[in-house]
Amino acid sequence: MAPTLARFFATLAGLGVALTACSLPSSMPALPSGTAEPQATASASVIRVPTTLIHPGAITFLSSTDYPPQESIENGKPVGFDIDVAQALATKIGLSTQIKSTPFEVLIPSLLAKQGDAIISAMAVTPERQKRVAFVGYFQAGEAIVVRRGNPANIQGLRDLCAKRAAAEVATTEALTLTGANGDVCKGMPINIQFTTTDTEALKLVQAGTADAAIDASPVAAYFVQQMPNVYDVAGPPIQTTRQGIAVSPSNAELLKALEQAMTEIMLDGTYRRLLLKWNLLDGEIPASQVIFSPSPAP
Repeated sequence: MAPTLARFFATLAGLGVALTACSLPSSMPALPSGTAEPQATASASVIRVPTTLIHPGAITFLSSTDYPPQESIENGKPVGFDIDVAQALATKIGLSTQIKSTPFEVLIPSLLAKQGDAIISAMAVTPERQKRVAFVGYFQAGEAIVVRRGNPANIQGLRDLCAKRAAAEVATTEALTLTGANGDVCKGMPINIQFTTTDTEALKLVQAGTADAAIDASPVAAYFVQQMPNVYDVAGPPIQTTRQGIAVSPSNAELLKALEQAMTEIMLDGTYRRLLLKWNLLDGEIPASQVIFSPSPAP
């Protein structure tokens, strides 16, 4: 079960060290009635264990661990859809996992500094990021506007944020959406943007009334509205949908190939679908054809 919001805030202060990911549950929820489960398929080729791991025998995943239901901390351990996917991929390759909590804004620099092998942290794939890292596709999500319960400012879309106060986590696609709006639909009536170090801080500004809205990934926004229905509402439809990817250094071709193969296999054997259902994220499912990005950045 995902952590309560109070427990989530209480555990944030203890982040910053590598944590061993929990094993996948022995039983997963059944598929809905009438849904065909993908049939297990033999591997087209053996997945070679990468020799480039910073800790042999384990894949070290960097993650911000502040984005439930995709990644958060419960009882001192990383939990969430992304954490389960990381474990499933490592198992397919024949490895274990470590999750290293890392602030979102330094995830890519930390990866390129070889402080981890890969990033799994609800990271949207953007052209700018693709210039720095390679991606393995695994999910898709939109951006949602979160407001106070009842939507007192009557916000229905991005244009309604013009001349209002809006919060977003720094260095995220949501932050780019707000800054982009100030040069486009809100030109002349700019949004008063409040950048925070985590998305939970952005949402707390809305709760406190010091921001009229916050922009967050749609699965995360839905989670917080579910946790605190008397505090938050989602205003209007998602702004846009973007594929999310597991980031790997473009020089680490062995790990990139292994993760691509493992991701395709957990889609074919039904594991991926079961994890989506477990975390109520089926709307974010992508087909196997979207796992591999082409072209990938050259090593």
